[in-house]
Amino acid sequence: MGKMSAAVGSVATLAAEPGEDAFRKLFRFYRQSRPGTADLGAVIDFSAAHAARGPGPEAHKVVRSQLSLSSVSDHDAHRAGLQPVSKWQAYGLEGYPGFIFIPNPFLPGYQWHWVKQCLKLYSQKPNVCNLDKHMTEEQTQDLWEQSKEFLSCGSFQLWHLRRRLSMAQ
Repeated sequence: MGKMSAAVGSVATLAAEPGEDAFRKLFRFYRQSRPGTADLGAVIDFSAAHAARGPGPEAHKVVRSQLSLSSVSDHDAHRAGLQPVSKWQAYGLEGYPGFIFIPNPFLPGYQWHWVKQCLKLYSQKPNVCNLDKHMTEEQTQDLWEQSKEFLSCGSFQLWHLRRRLSMAQ
């Protein structure tokens, strides 16, 4: 899956224009940079967190998180497509209580299964969706089926092209 990273910045750095959230602003910044030219000073690379024990910009931010090995049995973890909890490596960030990063706890092939579950099941009501404030309840019913129809009819390429053009402006 490549490098897993998180951007951490000050509130001033994350100030966004009206109608634009902080994540979108950071996403656009890193997407528009030419390969190899982006300033990655505010990025924490969790794939290298094991080595970030000495001095350096990441060393003071990444901390090892302890997990309760008895919270999930190996049998239950396996049934859910997860490795045993004893094999997980968990990390946190100083100053961000409750944030835990677990690099790929999935058994081979189960990452795709859970991505599909998130898209197919968890987008259904009564779950809350980030589209709820922009669309009516009828429009957000069964988003999985709507997206399958949208992608299969070929209009996705046209939508994607329009979206890329609008983001470039």
